[in-house]
Amino acid sequence: MLTKDPLRSALGRPLDRRRLLTAGAVLAMAGVPYGALGQTSQPDVIVIGAGAAGIAAARKLAEAGVSYALIEAGRRVGGRTFTDSQVFGVPFDMGANRLDFPEATPLPALGRGSGFDIAPAPEAGRLYLGGKEARDPDYEDFVGAVRRAERAIVAAGDAGRDLPAARVVPDLGAWSAPARFVTGPFLRGRNLDWVSTVDVSRAEERGVANVCRQGLGTLVASLASPLTVQLDTAARSVELGGRRVVVATGRGNLTARCVIVAVPPSVIAAGKLRIPLLPPRQRAAVERIPLGVFDHIAFEWPGAPAGVLPDETIYFRTDGAEGYALRTRLGGTSVCALEVGGAFAERLEAASPQAVRAVLTEALTREFGADAARRIGRMHRTQWGMEPLALGAMSCAVPGAGNMRRAFLEVVSGRLVFAGEHAHESLWGTVGGAWQSGERAAAQVIALLKDGRQG
Repeated sequence: MLTKDPLRSALGRPLDRRRLLTAGAVLAMAGVPYGALGQTSQPDVIVIGAGAAGIAAARKLAEAGVSYALIEAGRRVGGRTFTDSQVFGVPFDMGANRLDFPEATPLPALGRGSGFDIAPAPEAGRLYLGGKEARDPDYEDFVGAVRRAERAIVAAGDAGRDLPAARVVPDLGAWSAPARFVTGPFLRGRNLDWVSTVDVSRAEERGVANVCRQGLGTLVASLASPLTVQLDTAARSVELGGRRVVVATGRGNLTARCVIVAVPPSVIAAGKLRIPLLPPRQRAAVERIPLGVFDHIAFEWPGAPAGVLPDETIYFRTDGAEGYALRTRLGGTSVCALEVGGAFAERLEAASPQAVRAVLTEALTREFGADAARRIGRMHRTQWGMEPLALGAMSCAVPGAGNMRRAFLEVVSGRLVFAGEHAHESLWGTVGGAWQSGERAAAQVIALLKDGRQG
């Protein structure tokens, strides 16, 4: 029987192609006692960035009894996971809103242990045509188009042909535009012209995901509560030349034996965080694995189609490059979100709120009719490409750079380690990948400290 979930049924290869964490490792950090350990005047490790990766790293360091200084340029923790409850009066995830690969991290167990309502996201994405759910033949055509596009991209990457993904996608007929949207902007924040086939071929297939009713951002931020975090402390530079690492901030200098850099590569590439002695290999990775753009145009919509589930995804047969999907009834509320990515999202970020609302109204009118569009209430759009502490939503290697993520896994100059979703070869673009990378970075630093050659 054909599953009506084009992402689960059509994309990539089997999830078990690469092994994830075992159940025992997943639960290993539950209930870790942190005590009073926190920042000191001379910490062993400085962690730059209190997003999911930085929080995971600091927790791992605290568990091991390693002193740390966790600094964050912004006035909140969580990075690209951020839940707002002011705009609509209910929790709304401005950034990441799904926890992909929930079995790969301790996040679900830690959240449930703290009373968070965490549940599987609906597995069945829907396809709508002309205001109604599509017939089985249309599902078959859509799923087939997405499958052929993804298989072509993966095959090229597996063969070592690091090309723009757009060059290897075959003619998909009437379903070409929606298939290119799903495999490019929707999953990777980039149009396929700027997606590396090798990078895609190494990524795990996204299948089962969790949602958090209180907001994924709320969950991630809660996991920083046992930690000492210095907010509004922007790291300006990282100096590796002396006996100790020196991190210059707007509040003065910090020194340590090691440093974990858990900020997006786009921020480093833009010169907001300077690392003068960064080797050419890591410098190239920073420049060629930037963040793509993915945004939510969220809006109150009591007129959501009857029968749709909370947090369900609806796909459409759009034309041209301006594709979109719809997330329905977020967290069981009347708030929905038009999901846009790539070049289309970049153009909308530069547009006025009135122009964005016009795009939203036009999309809903096209898909569900003018009456449905008239029921749009308050609207709020995200602009992750313009967010100064992120400069994008998710990483994706440009063509020719599919092998460069490995540079983010290496220890630099014996004392610097990277963390973040960009620093994971197969779970990049996900909160789970960011969390795993933070734990991996902490483990690397702990090993360096035990080696005794730092400072």
